[in-house]
Amino acid sequence: MTGDMNTTLFQWIHSGAGTRPVLDTFAILVAEGGPYLLIILFGMLWLTNNKKITLLEATETAMIGLMTNQLIGLFYFHPRPFMIGLGTPLFPHGPESSFPSDHATFMFAATFYLLTAGGLATSAWALLLLTALTAWARVYSGVHFPFDMAGSLVVGLTSTWLMRWLTPSLRPWNTKLLQISEQFLPPFFRTKGQDTKKQ
Repeated sequence: MTGDMNTTLFQWIHSGAGTRPVLDTFAILVAEGGPYLLIILFGMLWLTNNKKITLLEATETAMIGLMTNQLIGLFYFHPRPFMIGLGTPLFPHGPESSFPSDHATFMFAATFYLLTAGGLATSAWALLLLTALTAWARVYSGVHFPFDMAGSLVVGLTSTWLMRWLTPSLRPWNTKLLQISEQFLPPFFRTKGQDTKKQ
């Protein structure tokens, strides 16, 4: 039943892919570029505000999510749509396990942490929109099933919960790491009044 729903949703979202040049191009750019846009935004925020500790912890949350995906992949393999004759991908992709999506997990985890940590709400909501678009684009482009994205969302939430639980223990180490990294930045970009309070 679940498999039938997954397939039906995929066919509905993927329908028309390859016949709409403008939408296809947009989907490809977002599907492959979403994580890079997130990294660029993180870089801009890193250089322009005093929430570096939050950005570092959000990055660590994303790493936890990706490691969780690797663990899942050791025990569970799910073929991508094109591996079982469903749809035609809009860009080349290797025949790897599709569940969960690394792209979506990376973005969901980082974004959810920003939403729960506070202080960067506007950026976090913008990233949530970008993450949702990336999840849609990965399915529309034919390289993932919808349930892969649902799995990524759950991994992202779980990674955020775990990071929030670890934050009190990691905060002193992260603060020290930031103090070291600040020494390599030009004076203009060095943080004044770094936010290192317990969140």
